[in-house]
Amino acid sequence: MRFFKFFILIFLAGCQTLGTLGFIEEDPRAPKKIDRSFPSFLSERWSKIEYPPLINFQSEQDKYVGNHILKIVNDQVFRLKDNSLVINNISNGKELSEFILESKTIVSGVSIGYKTFVYSDSDGNIYAHELSDGALRWKKSLQDLVVSEVLITSRSVFLQTSSDVLYSINLRNGEIEWTKSAQSPLLSIRGTASPYFYEGLIFSSFSNGRLAAIRSTDGIQLWEKPISVLRGSTELEKLMDSDTTPIAFDDSVYAANFNGSLTRFDIRTGDKLFSVDFSTSNDLIIYRDLIIGQSNDDKIVAFDAINGSKRWANESFMFRNLSAINLSDGKLYFGDLDGYLHELDAKTGEILGINRTSLGAINQISVNNEFLAVSDFSGKTKIFEIF
Repeated sequence: MRFFKFFILIFLAGCQTLGTLGFIEEDPRAPKKIDRSFPSFLSERWSKIEYPPLINFQSEQDKYVGNHILKIVNDQVFRLKDNSLVINNISNGKELSEFILESKTIVSGVSIGYKTFVYSDSDGNIYAHELSDGALRWKKSLQDLVVSEVLITSRSVFLQTSSDVLYSINLRNGEIEWTKSAQSPLLSIRGTASPYFYEGLIFSSFSNGRLAAIRSTDGIQLWEKPISVLRGSTELEKLMDSDTTPIAFDDSVYAANFNGSLTRFDIRTGDKLFSVDFSTSNDLIIYRDLIIGQSNDDKIVAFDAINGSKRWANESFMFRNLSAINLSDGKLYFGDLDGYLHELDAKTGEILGINRTSLGAINQISVNNEFLAVSDFSGKTKIFEIF
């Protein structure tokens, strides 16, 4: 037995020596180690443990699992529990309402706005409910999956299907007002982007890597332009899905795509004002004169909103499977695969704080000026107060 233990020690020491000498290569995509020396910035207020059912598709559709299940709206937290929408007081966790949904297989998550909540299911149905009492206002069957979050405006609901069809649906009666179809590429293995409303226009990016500007009232397209140029010769190399929701400011709209670019367009003409290499499937953030994005390898980068030059980059969280980044009061908040929560200065990219939680891999974060709502993939939800 002693000889066996001695042999094991020698073997482990040899492996370490080989690694030091470079004979055993380290995984270049291994998650970066976390520096835990930064101060805490959160205190836990309350938590809920729910185990929402997995969406059990019998085909390739099993990749479409509803992600948008947690939101802070004013002083309330909206979350999914089984086939219900639950509303809690953000300060103390008191349950204010629980509304039964029409389906258990929610794909797009729940969107809230204009006294309405809207969601889609795995059968391609869209549902709109009254936020006051949960009553079903209308149901529309599109027979097509809607995997991205639905956009609600004062008069219409805008949504994009997995087959690249953009719909405008009347908010009050559920009637289709107009549609816009894009030519889908031969290969598309990612999701879809959510439409974006700005100054009477709907901006929508598609799986063919193009951005379209459309009048919201009648569906007339003003322009459609590629976000980036094609690279490579194979269909895999040409994969440039845009799952990133466009964002606009002043007279410019910004869009990005996978394996492509971050591009600034003129809102009225669609002319490109700059285009820089940047591959992402996550939404962009506007902060003052910065466009902040999270690359597909979890590098966080801030670009100048005018000329596209890189202003700062933080590589401390690469390959840590970060959640979507949220902005509040000049600070960036996000979680990672080990349940850590992070706080960054949006102006400089410097790390301000870190909190270790009892959560698993973080999949959702929602924030306001006082609170951070967080959920992990196992169904746990925690509310933290920011200090």
